Amino acid sequence: MFGVRVRREAAESLRLELTKSGLLDKAHAIVDEGGDVLIPVLSRPPCALLEKSGAIVVDHGFPIRKHHEDPIEEVRRIADVPDDLRRELPSKWERFGDVVVLKLDNKLEPYEHEVGRAYSAALGLKAVLKGTGGISGDCRRPSVKVLFGGDTVTTHIENGIMYRFDPARIMFSSGNEEERIRMAGLGCTGETIVDMFAGIGYFSLPLAVYQRPGKVIACEISPVAHGYLVENIALNGVEGVVEPFLGDNRSLPGESIADRVIMGYVKTTHEFLPTAMRLVKDGGVVHYHETCPNDLVPERPLKRIEASVTGGSVSVLRIKEIKSYAPGVAHVVVDARIKKPA
Repeated sequence: MFGVRVRREAAESLRLELTKSGLLDKAHAIVDEGGDVLIPVLSRPPCALLEKSGAIVVDHGFPIRKHHEDPIEEVRRIADVPDDLRRELPSKWERFGDVVVLKLDNKLEPYEHEVGRAYSAALGLKAVLKGTGGISGDCRRPSVKVLFGGDTVTTHIENGIMYRFDPARIMFSSGNEEERIRMAGLGCTGETIVDMFAGIGYFSLPLAVYQRPGKVIACEISPVAHGYLVENIALNGVEGVVEPFLGDNRSLPGESIADRVIMGYVKTTHEFLPTAMRLVKDGGVVHYHETCPNDLVPERPLKRIEASVTGGSVSVLRIKEIKSYAPGVAHVVVDARIKKPA
């Protein structure tokens, strides 16, 4: 059987690429061999993909994947709700460690605790939350209600990175997973990096764990998120690399201190471009995130960056839509090299 052997730190990124390209063999199980991971494939992947991940093709006997009952079927079977409402139980949810966040139809409100108990039992969870009103405030706090369980703090593992946080108080965007994985592969050896909106370490941690930056200054204005950022720096063993900074990034001292600036925020990110331009070195790179109407991509993000570099110039290295943010609105990221005025 065909498979690919890859180092553990690159395995999740490669698995996602193989899944997107339809090459992942889902009938057979992935094999963990300690430092290496063996992934079953349907046919030989392109050489470029193998080289990008440092993977090689192998001939290996992969075990058949065990098929368990679909979790939603178990939830619908055990939930203590009227039979005519069982099909209303959601088949999709966001899982963070041993906590999930789901959305419920209004018809299920009288049975919320029973619903939470059923998901907890079927999925092996300590807490079940219901999303009630999206994200609000400058600190991007989610609006949720606890349906089952008391302790909502969890440790979520993604791409080998441990993120400890409370989904009842902290946002974690599943849709940004590809960008977090991209950060893990960003060559930045010896660089000083400023993460202007660090949160719990979404981008700072993959950079510090998988690359060799000289220093990552991780700015976060929310005391709650900053507390988890400090915990996560220790959890991932990067205390000597990531320096947490509690406060508004506009109060960060210095000028032309960063080889790279990460602006992983949305809605009002452009208001912080002057700070990014103060912090970035001549020839440095800014990773600028923006929520933008589809018909204004890429013109508006580029114009905003260019307008912030008075007398200088901007070279676009990459522009990509991360995900749909709302109907007709995209979340995009622009990688731009900044040439400051002489």
